[in-house]
Amino acid sequence: MFKDEKIEKKLTKSFVRVSLITAIAAVVGLLALITVANRYSYALKNFGFAQGDIGKAMYEFADVRSSLRATIGYDDADAIAAVVQQHEDAIASFKENFAAVENTIVSDAGRETYDEIVAELDTYWELDTRIMELGATTDREKCKQAQDMALTDLASVYQSINENLDDLLEVKVTEGQSLSTTLTLLSIVLILVIIVVIVAALMTSMRIGKTIAVGISEPLKQLGERLKLFAAGDLTSPFPEMNTKDEIAEIVNDATDMANTLNAIITDIEEVLGEMEGKNYAVQSSAHEKYTKDFEKLLQSMRALRDQMTDTIRSIGEASNQVSGGSINLAESAQSLAEGATEQAGAVEELQATIMDITTTMEKSARSAEESYRQAESYANEADHTREEMQTMVTAMEKISESSAKIGNIISEIESIASQTNLLSLNASIEAARAGDAGRGFSVVAEEIRQLAEQSAKAVVDTRELIEGSMREIAEGSRAVERASSSIDNVVGGIKQIAESSRNLSAMVITQAETMRQAEQGVSQISEVVQSNSAAAQQSSATSQELSAQAATLDELVGQFVLKED
Repeated sequence: MFKDEKIEKKLTKSFVRVSLITAIAAVVGLLALITVANRYSYALKNFGFAQGDIGKAMYEFADVRSSLRATIGYDDADAIAAVVQQHEDAIASFKENFAAVENTIVSDAGRETYDEIVAELDTYWELDTRIMELGATTDREKCKQAQDMALTDLASVYQSINENLDDLLEVKVTEGQSLSTTLTLLSIVLILVIIVVIVAALMTSMRIGKTIAVGISEPLKQLGERLKLFAAGDLTSPFPEMNTKDEIAEIVNDATDMANTLNAIITDIEEVLGEMEGKNYAVQSSAHEKYTKDFEKLLQSMRALRDQMTDTIRSIGEASNQVSGGSINLAESAQSLAEGATEQAGAVEELQATIMDITTTMEKSARSAEESYRQAESYANEADHTREEMQTMVTAMEKISESSAKIGNIISEIESIASQTNLLSLNASIEAARAGDAGRGFSVVAEEIRQLAEQSAKAVVDTRELIEGSMREIAEGSRAVERASSSIDNVVGGIKQIAESSRNLSAMVITQAETMRQAEQGVSQISEVVQSNSAAAQQSSATSQELSAQAATLDELVGQFVLKED
């Protein structure tokens, strides 16, 4: 009855209906009261008051008879005149009261009796006038005739009129009692009708109120149960169906729309995070129009997380490329260093062999001063040549020292790269920890990067120590070469002095031989340093190759992520 109406309209209509039923009951009661009042007024007027009018008429009629008797019985003229006046007044009062009785005649029996009385009254008034004219005198004879007429003719008419008045009064009494009984029954019936109307109004009001209450409470109860499930996280169960179009149906529709929106948002978030878990950071929301008002913060947070992870992974990739490029450069430099060290080792071996030859020559010179004297010029030339080779060796040592300095610079760059890689891995670990389960895989990658950075840093430190040792040995070798060069200069000077003083030739040759043995020892030390530098360079090359392989692995790991294009 009210399913397509609003609650306000339902309640308004219900209150109007109840008020209408109550108004009907009040109107029925009022009509019943008016009806009973009218009937009681009718009864009082036509029966109660009529009985009084009839009684008064009978009293006045008796007074008319009494005054007539007194008129014909007195013999005093003044008394007769007073009684005649009293008789006339009684007649006037009787006619007035009897005329009022005519207005209360409501039944056929009463009308018939009243008409008989009226007919008899004409006879009575005629006789009364004749008797009054005859007896209203002091003549006793006429009075006697008047009295006889009153006793014979008038008495019978009076008795008949009086009986008819009594019958009329009885009719009024009977009809009044009948009407009283009817009014009593009518009052009871009206009371029952009012009670029935009130009961019907109460039952109708209760039925309408219960219908509206059930129509409101049952949907609200069903909606409340569903909202409990909704609060517990159930977004898929259907909401109760409403067959009405009131506010409750609107609430159910709004709640259904809200559940559908939340379900769409959660499904979209699940899909986006699932794609990010699968290393796809180029994923886009497929329901961005659902993120309105406060929900827009969720979309912005997901986009910020995706962009931050994309920037982090891209930065790691760039750092990996830099590490890879640096490791390649380091490997090339180490290879060049190894090759240079190998060449230096060969040159030192040749220098050592040359010095050994010089030592042998100097020993021969000691055994044969004469032969040394003859060959002094030749030895001087050989010494000059040896000095040039020593100068070449010094130049080579300086190049080795410069290459070692360059390698040191490269190692400093590698240390900086390793430090930056370690810092990036630490930041990536922090971001992975913030991301929770979604960043667990990236945390493993960050840990691998950190370990690789630590290994690179350790390898660089070892390489630096080896290169610094090599540089120190090279510096020592350079000093030894300088001493050897100085010795050769002395040798050259000595050979030249052979020509000037052969007496000191033997002592000078012995001194030169001792000096050459010391030079041989220095060259041996230089050879050991060069060989050590060669091994360190080879180890540095191997470490660089390993670092390059680790960088390639890092590139491969980073390459598994699908990133959004700028």
